[in-house]
Amino acid sequence: METVYQKYKPAHEILIEYYTFNDLRYLIKKEWEAEDEKYETQCKKLYKEYEEAAKREIQREENSKSARVARKLEQLKLTSELVDKIKLRQELKK
Repeated sequence: METVYQKYKPAHEILIEYYTFNDLRYLIKKEWEAEDEKYETQCKKLYKEYEEAAKREIQREENSKSARVARKLEQLKLTSELVDKIKLRQELKK
């Protein structure tokens, strides 16, 4: 047979339980912050490495012989297209 009364728990026991849980939350939070700091440090390091690598790749691409040749070929292609357009206009005017 159940009673309608709530099981009695003294106030000091509730307070002890409260502080226990509060301390556990604090410890878990500190532990998480320490772990998060490690990951944050690693992320910053990796992003810095990425930026340096990307910068080197761009410089290498700009300074490579094949890139220079490709730029010159592109300029020649644009020049030849421009010359063709000019010739076509001159022919249309005649």
